[in-house]
Amino acid sequence: MRDQINRIKKTATQGAIGGLAGFILERGLESATGVDFINGVFEAAGATLGIVNANKDLIKLAYDSAVQLTGKEPKDLTNEEWEQVRNKYPKAVEYLERALALH
Repeated sequence: MRDQINRIKKTATQGAIGGLAGFILERGLESATGVDFINGVFEAAGATLGIVNANKDLIKLAYDSAVQLTGKEPKDLTNEEWEQVRNKYPKAVEYLERALALH
């Protein structure tokens, strides 16, 4: 239970730091270039990257589980293979899909 609480704290902290960094970046770029960016884009991206960074061990574990089951990189899986991994490791697939969506 303590590990879960520590993970939640770490995730929240990294997300907040990423969001703040995105906010600062957005305001800095707007000031430097005079271009008005859509409000919140950099904050959301920074928070997402911070959360992914805090949970990269889970993403690595999910990646390794998919490779172990199929013998292939997750990006090379067919839809059928992806569903096989999803059925066996539903949480892992959720983490991988979020991580792959960032790239």
